[in-house]
Amino acid sequence: MILAAIYLAGFVIALAVMRDPWPARMATAVVWPLGPLAFVVVVSILLVAAVVLWPLPILGVGALLGILAWLTL
Repeated sequence: MILAAIYLAGFVIALAVMRDPWPARMATAVVWPLGPLAFVVVVSILLVAAVVLWPLPILGVGALLGILAWLTL
């Protein structure tokens, strides 16, 4: 329910604030929740690329973080 309220608030704000024509306002208002998903996808791709480009440092840091997480449990 809270997600629907957040979506509706974003929809109304997008319609009220934008100065574009109505079709552009409607398209933006409908697809604005895809922004956070796009952020997660881009960051995930960058992390995978970092592991491919610098495998030893990244895997070493990941192993260290995993060990620290395991020890704190």
